[in-house]
Amino acid sequence: MMQVVQISAFGPVENLVLTERERIEPGAGEVLIKVKATAVNPIDYKMRQGLFGGELPMVLGHDLAGVVAEVGDGVEGLREGDEVWSYLGGPKSNGSYAQFVSVPREFVSRKPVNLSFLEAAAVPLTGLTAYEAVFEKARVSAGQTVLITGSTGGVGSMAVQMCLLQGARVLATAGSDRSRHYCAQVLGVPESQIICHRNRSLEELELEIYRVNGGRPVDVAFDFVGHRMKQLCLRVIGFGGAVVSIVEEPNELLASQLFDARNSPLFTKSASMHFQFLGARALFGTRADWKVYETELERLAQWMEEGKLKPPQVGDLGNFSEASIQGAHRMLEEGDIQGKLVVRFSEAGRRMT
Repeated sequence: MMQVVQISAFGPVENLVLTERERIEPGAGEVLIKVKATAVNPIDYKMRQGLFGGELPMVLGHDLAGVVAEVGDGVEGLREGDEVWSYLGGPKSNGSYAQFVSVPREFVSRKPVNLSFLEAAAVPLTGLTAYEAVFEKARVSAGQTVLITGSTGGVGSMAVQMCLLQGARVLATAGSDRSRHYCAQVLGVPESQIICHRNRSLEELELEIYRVNGGRPVDVAFDFVGHRMKQLCLRVIGFGGAVVSIVEEPNELLASQLFDARNSPLFTKSASMHFQFLGARALFGTRADWKVYETELERLAQWMEEGKLKPPQVGDLGNFSEASIQGAHRMLEEGDIQGKLVVRFSEAGRRMT
């Protein structure tokens, strides 16, 4: 048997209930992972609320770090006892709010040796999302000026580092003094290039970005927040620039902001709009499409070990329990989270040597 926190009905956090399930076995091409730490992400509470539907009962959770407990037939490159991390965006036995998960080999790679399980669990979903947004969609290059909204969140903090790694000039939004300090002291964005958005109108923010950027628009803008931050990105993008968003919006907003040839900044500036949905290949592709996840996880692990990237700031919520998972969902719904919220199953916070 194994413990899981699951929902049997969509709704409030109280629907997240600790229960027991039969321990699963890995199928052909699958890896059974003993979970050491799991992150809790905004998509989790949206799924709990029923925004995406799904079959109930459901065990949520999209990224983890752990140890290989068993491998199925045909699995190569991993064996029992290996320390790994995984993105759970496609087929799987259950989500990561569980003691064990069985997942196809293509969604698993070795864990960076210099990260604890707690730190490693904070990376897969946000790291992969940022990687694909920066390198595949925007194709950020040296010398470009880039605007990153939500710069201290899970995805934003990874994207900031990746853009700086590419030699881009980063302008970042922050909503508090705490976020501003983290952006400057930890992520390395110059203080003069951090724009505080709290209690400021879109017009004020637009003018501030132009001022900071010498009167010029930006080459690339990342929307990691949605709503008015997406509108800000559209306002400040330059001719031929690129806007990348990971946040879905109501159809009416998309129609007016993106597809109205007379009013859309995309048309008037001949700019491009990219939507980054990490789970697209996992949910709608074939097994041949999944290999990219393993490849990108391995690249992130290499960069972490080389000191080129740091994991997001970790909010350690303690041991796995009904209360800790419910608490994480409450915190995410309240907003203004810096980095990632992570729950441990054992001594997951100890850095491995």
